[in-house]
Amino acid sequence: MASSGKVLAAGFNLHGQLEPTVSEINGSLPRFTQIQKLGQVDSDRDIVIRCALWSATIINTGEVFVHYGISGTDPPQIHFDALIGLDGRPKLGMFFGDISGVKGFLDPNSGDLYILQDDGKNHARFVRHYFHPNDFLPRTGKKITGIAVAGNTWVCITTSCKDPAVFLFSSLKPLLEGSDPLEWYTLHEAVKTLVATSTTFTTLGRQRPCVETFGDARYPTLLGRSPSVQSPASLPTVISALDGIKIAKIAAGPWLIAALSSEKDLYVWGHVMQLPMDDNYSDFDKLLNLGDSNGTPEDVQLVDIPDGNDVEDVGVGDHHVVVQTTIGDLWGYGSNEFGQLGLGTGVKSTQGKWVKIYTPNEGENVREIAAGPLSTFIVVGNGWTIDG
Repeated sequence: MASSGKVLAAGFNLHGQLEPTVSEINGSLPRFTQIQKLGQVDSDRDIVIRCALWSATIINTGEVFVHYGISGTDPPQIHFDALIGLDGRPKLGMFFGDISGVKGFLDPNSGDLYILQDDGKNHARFVRHYFHPNDFLPRTGKKITGIAVAGNTWVCITTSCKDPAVFLFSSLKPLLEGSDPLEWYTLHEAVKTLVATSTTFTTLGRQRPCVETFGDARYPTLLGRSPSVQSPASLPTVISALDGIKIAKIAAGPWLIAALSSEKDLYVWGHVMQLPMDDNYSDFDKLLNLGDSNGTPEDVQLVDIPDGNDVEDVGVGDHHVVVQTTIGDLWGYGSNEFGQLGLGTGVKSTQGKWVKIYTPNEGENVREIAAGPLSTFIVVGNGWTIDG
């Protein structure tokens, strides 16, 4: 038996990155709306939100990649033929990009990078990038297993080797040109997940698994730890507050990082940024408990959801957080300036508290949630059908 599926989305939609066929209100979808162009998918297990950036979204539906939004200033039609495996299905891997759109794709099995290239005729395709034998990666025999782009343009890659390590470049250009990294550091264990904020990187290990952070010393709250002479901001260091806790998932936006434990507890840390719209704040100061005289800005906070249920999944945007509880309800926290929490046009933020934003209908189940910078996606299973 398999559940048919659909995708709901809310938030910033000026470039059609959520739903190009739906009329927009001030460039946004203020309430959760089904992506009509995607249609009903035979199995909700075939739907995966592969990439959600400022101006572009890529969704995997079975044997097809679907792209919404733009890449660069001129919206080309993107071809994904290079990313289809020998079995006819999309390759497992990760897309990466920045505020301008999707830049490329990493196949962690082979270590190959595929760069999105525009042919100048309103078409773009992913083209495998070949390094010269004397370039850094071929010369050192390292294979890329992870890649992330921070808001300050810095790029971090992880490699598979006997001694796990991260390598830092000032941007994507020197990496592709084969230059040596500006910095590199060994890690405590091989990396399962690598995420980026505006100025820092966070890794989740495969075995213990431990959470390590490193990056710009000017924003220590994004590190979840206090830098010291022995453990400076630039050196990947285990967050002591999470040491000994088995973390199952990490998620990050520019100013907030979330870690979900295997016991379904949610931990957050980050930096409070003032929003440019109407002098509003994202309320992250309250979420991070920065007003607590017993805590310090570097503290990692354990978060409780109002209904008392454990957390099943989490997504982090620019100034909002969304979680799914174990009973299936979705709760949101932070800014709703562009409708990214699906609360309509009259609510600018959740005012420092968690608000229930979605409850599945009878017969539905939430399969996945994802947060873009100014958006939220929900993959919903709807009813049951007999296979074959």
